[in-house]
Amino acid sequence: MNNEQVSITFPTTEELLKAGAQFGHSAQRWHPAFAPFIFKEAKGIHVIDVRKTVPALETAVDYLVKAVQREARVLIVGTKKQAASIVQEMGEKFGVYYINDKWPSGLLTNFRTVSQSIQKLQRLQELHVKKRYVLPKIELLAMQREIEKLKKRFGGVMFMDRPPQVMIIIDTKYEKIAVKEARALNVPIIGIVDSNCDPRLIDFPVPSNDDAIKAIRLLFGVFSEVLNKYSSKRLVTMREQFARRLVDLERAVEEEHRIKLASEAPIGAAAPAVVTPREESKSGRTVRVTSFRSVTELNLPETVVEKLTQAGLTSVEQLKEKTLDELKGIKGIGEKTAEKIISLVKKNG
Repeated sequence: MNNEQVSITFPTTEELLKAGAQFGHSAQRWHPAFAPFIFKEAKGIHVIDVRKTVPALETAVDYLVKAVQREARVLIVGTKKQAASIVQEMGEKFGVYYINDKWPSGLLTNFRTVSQSIQKLQRLQELHVKKRYVLPKIELLAMQREIEKLKKRFGGVMFMDRPPQVMIIIDTKYEKIAVKEARALNVPIIGIVDSNCDPRLIDFPVPSNDDAIKAIRLLFGVFSEVLNKYSSKRLVTMREQFARRLVDLERAVEEEHRIKLASEAPIGAAAPAVVTPREESKSGRTVRVTSFRSVTELNLPETVVEKLTQAGLTSVEQLKEKTLDELKGIKGIGEKTAEKIISLVKKNG
């Protein structure tokens, strides 16, 4: 294990108070086991003693540092609205597994079976590209819908080859199924626990408001620093390689189709136009005839190309059909990036 001295910036009590970390739930909804972390009751609301938050966070971080230094698999879980975007951002940026939609029951306790769905997501994305000129349009659309459904549930755990060795969970009461499965497999849990949670179920409970976005970001900023300094980024590389593989596969399929069209054309005839995924023959099979240009030709940052590829958008032709709102709806694509993409697509005809 790396003996490098741990140097992490922790929030102060004042910063926690400013972020609203002290506000618990109503006194009627509290869990008695949370009593040691309660400062007082005010107007029917329990006030969390944030003076105990930083020491608890330090203990959790000390364990997390040691875990990532030995390359333990980390899984972050936060599926409620306040946490979902933060969890995805952290998971994508620092190369850790994450669940930010509904928890897939059995992900840990029945991993062998659930992992088949995870592997299916990867296979379907590749198959959707390979069969672009083989399957009827209706079948391709059905496949794309299944890909999006699987991606929503398992996109954050693609390439997970075995259960995680440590979990970070926001709102351990809301994510009770994840907690139950982790405890069944003795997977250590670092949990943000509010006054309605049972801290006894968590290995490293960090008392804080688990509904305030500012408080979540403040605490997760600490975990992000740990991952940024000590994680191997193995998963980041795997995700990037897969995105590039899809782009390369798309090019190969388009080139093969172009050659096939040229070989079938009468001698002396003009070269056939290459492909749009739209037109169908009367037989119901897809007939495509427009040229393919990869999104990489737009000279976008690699991270943007990866997001587009993961959304099934690998060509300039596909981007032409997307509106600003549709591009903004892609996870990881903001308004400015969406505007830039539209501008580049128009510029490149």
